[in-house]
Amino acid sequence: MSTRDVLIGIDVGGTFTDAVLIDGPDRYRAKSPSTYPDIGRGVLAACELAAQSAGLELADILPRVRKFGLGTTAVTNAIATRRGLRVGLITTKGFEETLRLARGRTQEVDGWLQSVDALVQPNAIRGIDERIDRNGTVLTPLDADAVIAAGRYLAEDAQVESIAVSFLWSFLNPEHEREAVRLLRKSLPNMPVTCGIELRPVIREYERTTLAVLNAYAKGAYAGVDELAGTLREQGLTAPVLLCHSGGGAISIEQAREQPVWLAASGPAAGVAAAARLATSVGEAKVLTSDLGGTSFDVAHIADAAPARTQRGDLMGFYTALPRVDVESVGAGGGSLTWTDERGMLRVGPHSAGSMPGPVCYGRGGEQAALTDALLVLGYIDPARFLGGTMTLDREAALATFARQGKELGLDAIEAAWGVREIAVAEMVKALRARLSSHALAASEHCLVSYGGCGALFAGELAQLVGLTRVLIPELASVLSAYGAATMDIRRERLSTLLLKLPGDAATIDDTIAELRDAVWQDLAADGVPEKDRIVRFEADMRFFLQRWELTIALPDELVMGDGGVEAEKLFREEYLRRFGAASTTTSGIVELVGIRAVGIGKMAQVEEAPAPTETGETRDAQPIGTRQVSLKRGMAPEAVSVYDEAALVTGEGISGPALVDSSDTTIWVPEGMSARVDAQRNLSVEAAT
Repeated sequence: MSTRDVLIGIDVGGTFTDAVLIDGPDRYRAKSPSTYPDIGRGVLAACELAAQSAGLELADILPRVRKFGLGTTAVTNAIATRRGLRVGLITTKGFEETLRLARGRTQEVDGWLQSVDALVQPNAIRGIDERIDRNGTVLTPLDADAVIAAGRYLAEDAQVESIAVSFLWSFLNPEHEREAVRLLRKSLPNMPVTCGIELRPVIREYERTTLAVLNAYAKGAYAGVDELAGTLREQGLTAPVLLCHSGGGAISIEQAREQPVWLAASGPAAGVAAAARLATSVGEAKVLTSDLGGTSFDVAHIADAAPARTQRGDLMGFYTALPRVDVESVGAGGGSLTWTDERGMLRVGPHSAGSMPGPVCYGRGGEQAALTDALLVLGYIDPARFLGGTMTLDREAALATFARQGKELGLDAIEAAWGVREIAVAEMVKALRARLSSHALAASEHCLVSYGGCGALFAGELAQLVGLTRVLIPELASVLSAYGAATMDIRRERLSTLLLKLPGDAATIDDTIAELRDAVWQDLAADGVPEKDRIVRFEADMRFFLQRWELTIALPDELVMGDGGVEAEKLFREEYLRRFGAASTTTSGIVELVGIRAVGIGKMAQVEEAPAPTETGETRDAQPIGTRQVSLKRGMAPEAVSVYDEAALVTGEGISGPALVDSSDTTIWVPEGMSARVDAQRNLSVEAAT
């Protein structure tokens, strides 16, 4: 390894912690079991393994690290398992029941509809006599004494550990909410206080309040990250630890400490950001991404190098205003547990075996079979080459478990394992088709970028079933989210709500844009981004007047100033027509500018790419290293399938399915009717055989 600066990316998953170390054009990767609740041990172990693959000790590398990116599930787990802090809520008097009513929303639990979980107990909610109207005019002044009394009651009587403040119209006039937060922080200096409009000054009080409560709830989940950063500094790391957030960028530890909710659902976002970088490098403009790891199957889409984003949506059962890369997940990962429900039906997920004890085949005490066990029993995975041969899997234990489970269903062990795989495939297909239909995407126009430790075993078959043109499996597929953590830029956002009918007052719009640009520019400066590496882009949230929901429209880099939003309105109408069709709109509809968002990008991780070998355009057949018996059809004997060594493949070599490709940290399945070819960047391109 040279003496150049290096980048390190970490993705802490439900089963494995992945690490990628980048030195110029060289890439080194490693996997280590995740260690919960102390994630630091797993992170350090993965870093040490990556350093060893580069031929060095971690202590030699850390002082030269220019960026250390971390994607952690600490906040996600705190929310998902409902193990956050005890939260108190201070809101506008008369709206104390907002969270309980939840806009009439329910959540599905094993086929039953239940009320949304309450993160705040009724006795921990206090209403304050204050009121601002929909125009931002103060109707009832804030009662300062009532705010202080409410805070003391929550701290002393309700015994809360964190307080959230969210008033009704604070996004238009933040005066009351900011004053209430100031009073609480002064009177209760040791109490964490979350201000709703500091997080997200957006319309809709339920989503805004939920976000504030989730942030207050997750404050305690951050401790493990702080401890890890301290340990890394002690071992020589001088660069800041940047944390992946849900929007597909990175934030500093300081911001994450105050606003940990941005770290929720950050792991999938890092993978999508890396997939977007890859798609751009190979010239793919329309892409679906699928990330199949140990816990879930995550689907997103990319258009013109930009991941699709959403400004609100469901987060582990809570509908909230958290902006994030638009990822849909189903519980069908390699560690997803199999079980039989009350109807006697075989099920897969959503619960996962995790890393400890893990699937039965890990030999760590697991007694309930997982999807990985099924893949091993069916022959897709070589038990002697798992993780490059560093871990041997127990096929006989997995087979015995499926024999017991299958007996309850009238199936033998192989049939039970085959059924588990088919159910998982059906769930993945449903997720892909849902994304295509909900975003009006044509399957035949899209390439599938597949990654995650288990993704390549399903990608080709999924493409066939859904009708996608081809599959691209990156060389770093198994650790692509960690690669995204190492390479993603800092991303900061500022938002202002306007609620203007277009065309609107040009001065108001232009002043708002200027204020947002200055604010996000200073945010990037505070994060240590050099001025030459800062970029500010703008988006507008717009809708037809009186509609409930808005669309987010990317504004051109050269903003048209002084036109009162005429150009933005034109872009909105074009996107609305594309997405919903000509019958859904009229030329006379009034367009409302709900808000303007400034997105600050800090280019902190420029990556040097290795020069790609010159492609001759010729494809020659790769040579297999042997065969493996794979059960491809129910009730049929296993078939001998050719096996290839991924490390031995070179640019231009082709493989015809059915075939398996074993690499150091994943296995690729090329189904019958498809062929694969190694491209100049060592990605495996899988398409329908010609």
